Amino acid sequence: MNRYKELLEGRTKIAVLGLNEESMDLALNLGENYSVLIGDLAKEGQMELDVFLSRKGFHHINTSGKSIELVSNASELRAAGVYYLNGITSSIMDWDSVKETANLIGRTLNAGDWVVFGAHIDPDMAEVVLIDILQSKSGLELGNGFEISFCPALIKTANFDNMSNEMKLSHNLIISEVEKIFKVKSGGEFGSNQINFRDPKQELNTIKAKVAQLWVPMLNDMTPGTFREFVDLAVNNSFLDAYNHLKMSNEIKVDWKRFFRLATRAGLNHRIEDIAVLSGLRQVG
Repeated sequence: MNRYKELLEGRTKIAVLGLNEESMDLALNLGENYSVLIGDLAKEGQMELDVFLSRKGFHHINTSGKSIELVSNASELRAAGVYYLNGITSSIMDWDSVKETANLIGRTLNAGDWVVFGAHIDPDMAEVVLIDILQSKSGLELGNGFEISFCPALIKTANFDNMSNEMKLSHNLIISEVEKIFKVKSGGEFGSNQINFRDPKQELNTIKAKVAQLWVPMLNDMTPGTFREFVDLAVNNSFLDAYNHLKMSNEIKVDWKRFFRLATRAGLNHRIEDIAVLSGLRQVG
């Protein structure tokens, strides 16, 4: 689902969570074009929000037919299709609050929703902690239930080299629309705030090493019957797809022909004919 199109048409809302003056100003800017929900239910941020809004002179506004609404309970967040998770809820980083807010988002995520990590969210923190929270609390899977991206302001300063393929693919899938939502000009070598992948040759060498060091010894310990079962699972049931280290950065699924070709070259003891019988594979070696 294209949440950007739904935002434009007023069929969904964007929620800005984890509040400080920076994100509140962002919410006001977003409210010029979209319906926006703002709140900080994970902590006592509502008081700070009320003070901020009073200083700005309102408690509820309508702008060009759109609106900014204060969220008072978690159930109201289900009206959102895009969530912006700010990384700072005060003048200092508070990861406990960020994790609480991720829990809140996870409990309200619907299939097809987008989560945008704010400019202060560390990519490693997002991968190791926040994605797991979002998946476990929502029951949805990244890339097959919800999508994520990083705020464009973070792309030029953070290191994304070690981030998983799923996160890179998800970010690159929606970043063009996220740029439009936040009125950010496209940038970078390819005209977008996409996250660049590593050099393909470097990635392939990494895959070769993993196959040789991790997989070939394990496969050679298998009996012929177990090996046949493994091949059937890998080829016909996408068993290998769960192993991120066997994918190139631009791949959603593992190239199982490449896997068996590399395994054969790395000393796989099982006869290649066994693979051919099960999968119709030709000239793997």
